[in-house]
Amino acid sequence: MKILIAIILAIFASAAEYTNELIYEESPYLRQHAHNPVNWLPWGEKAFKKAKEEHKPIFLSIGYSTCHWCHVMERESFENEEIAKLINENFIPVKVDKEERPDIDRYYQTIYQVMHNRAGGWPLTIILTEDLKPFFSATYLPPEDGYGVKGLKTVLPILAKAYKSERDYIEKRAESVVKLTEKVLNQEYVPVQLDSTLLYKTLEQIKKEYDESYGGFSKRIKFPQPSKLELLLDIYQLSGSKEALDMAVKTLKMMAKGGIFDQIEGGFFRYTTDRKWMIPHFEKMLYTNAELVRVYTRAYTITKNPLFKEVVVKTIENIDSRFGHGGLFFSASNADSEGEEGKYFVYEYKKSLEFLKRGGVKEAAKKLENLGITPDGNFDGDASNPHIKGPVDAKTIELLKKMRQKRVYPFIDKKIITAWNAMYIEAKLRAFVIEERYKKEALDSLEALLSSMSGKSKLYHQKYLDNAPKKEAFLDDYAYLLSALITAYEVTLDKKYLKKAEHIYDKAKKRFKTKKGWLYTKKDKKLPVRIDDSYFSSGYSVLLHSLMSLAELGYDLKLYSEVKKEIDKKSALIFHNPASFPTFTRLVFRYQYKDVIIKAKKETLLKYLKKIAFINYPYILPKAEEVKSFEACTIDSCFASGGFDEIKIKIENRLKPKSGTKWKTESFKNR
Repeated sequence: MKILIAIILAIFASAAEYTNELIYEESPYLRQHAHNPVNWLPWGEKAFKKAKEEHKPIFLSIGYSTCHWCHVMERESFENEEIAKLINENFIPVKVDKEERPDIDRYYQTIYQVMHNRAGGWPLTIILTEDLKPFFSATYLPPEDGYGVKGLKTVLPILAKAYKSERDYIEKRAESVVKLTEKVLNQEYVPVQLDSTLLYKTLEQIKKEYDESYGGFSKRIKFPQPSKLELLLDIYQLSGSKEALDMAVKTLKMMAKGGIFDQIEGGFFRYTTDRKWMIPHFEKMLYTNAELVRVYTRAYTITKNPLFKEVVVKTIENIDSRFGHGGLFFSASNADSEGEEGKYFVYEYKKSLEFLKRGGVKEAAKKLENLGITPDGNFDGDASNPHIKGPVDAKTIELLKKMRQKRVYPFIDKKIITAWNAMYIEAKLRAFVIEERYKKEALDSLEALLSSMSGKSKLYHQKYLDNAPKKEAFLDDYAYLLSALITAYEVTLDKKYLKKAEHIYDKAKKRFKTKKGWLYTKKDKKLPVRIDDSYFSSGYSVLLHSLMSLAELGYDLKLYSEVKKEIDKKSALIFHNPASFPTFTRLVFRYQYKDVIIKAKKETLLKYLKKIAFINYPYILPKAEEVKSFEACTIDSCFASGGFDEIKIKIENRLKPKSGTKWKTESFKNR
């Protein structure tokens, strides 16, 4: 079979002017580069051996299939024969899909951070010695010099010459970079005491980052940062801080009405290039939408705002229809189609006006104005990316959707990634409070994920379409699957999900936990876990949240103390910068203020699950037990019993200062 596939690929490849060894790879990103004039090799022993035999440095390029600037660099440089010749003659070129190999990406992003003292990004360019030690790093590089940046035509000859004539200096520099990176990755901290002033400190830090005009936490490029929004919702429910709620709600509203949200079909783009949430790069990521479905659902339970409910419904509809495959979900879709960024998503005013008028829309010009579609445009000339400026009716939206049907939808990366699927499944499970059907759909998807991505002794990271999975799972995959299983128990009270969660935890512990702590991957001892929420919430932090839930639901005080030990290890980071690590800081708050476990008979609890979701307290776990009525407990003791309304009041009043009727953040400051 493998021989037949190779023959078929060779036949197709013969029609192309250039073909390299990436043609045989499964990754869509690697195959996008299979016909570059650059002689790309995949990451592996063949490339490493070739570098040593030819005494050439490795030109490592890391990206992913729906990355806008990765495509730009490919068009400008990797399809440029002059630059390809420079690379081929002086380097061993290696391509890595960061979604397929997040371990490699994490390590070299740290290398970049060490060398530049700032975060990296994609495409990531690393030049390595033949012994795999890095001595140069960059993100996007243009082909020519310009705007104060050296282009590849300048950089490549300099690096090639230096590698030949200044080898000692290069190797010493590379060695120092590796040592410093190892120090950063393995840095240990002296535990510090975290008290209730942490809540106030966190809020003050977030306020300094917050954009009061447009919401969000930047004055330039804007990412949604859902974990930070969820942290604000926690702070509100713990302290009653109106400031925290207002920051979260304004940000959620601005995104929901802005250009980062696809106003026509639903779903969020990854980020915007402007402060006002208007102009995105148009790629849609499964993980972005999963985390935002979760936070909008939670915000709806707090505010009852129908806009938040609408966003959840439209986002799930879009992701299910575009990314859904056999109950599972593809990883992402591109920003470009037909060679142009955003072509599928944007609208020209004149054509849109004529189309609406033909469709019988009255006051069509006003309807377009309310969607921000204007004669002047807001994206690349006279094209407009829709955003909400006024009321818009369903008929207008349907007609604009119909206009898109004549266009080519952007490329979809059809990798199915365990962590991202589990993340989205969990979000749909929690969204059952909005539509009951999401629960069954998500549980069916969970079963499909378990059956296709877990074997007798292994969990796998990904697969492509219906191919068998090959790459073993990383910590993120275990962490998010564990979290989805616990959530499945919370919305069904079926103990089989807890048993499966315990089984997944046991496998994760054997695979990733060492005497020094947790690792991101078993194979690479250099890569400990991190607590920063980068492009999605830290898998390690998510894992610890799940372990706390398992400990409390199973009365496992030993496991509970293990979570506390992990908190202590990172306590210094949280003490100084709690707003920088939202998911982990939420874990600290859970430990400080305690989860509330609501106990009742299974059949009784099932009837009240939606009402439980609307209780104004952030950390609640339902647990089916044979008790007379309802009980509300922490892991230490029970503090309320009686009817549901009675325990609800006691839960919501549990943290209120005794001297007043309202929470005040300042009262926590002095506790």
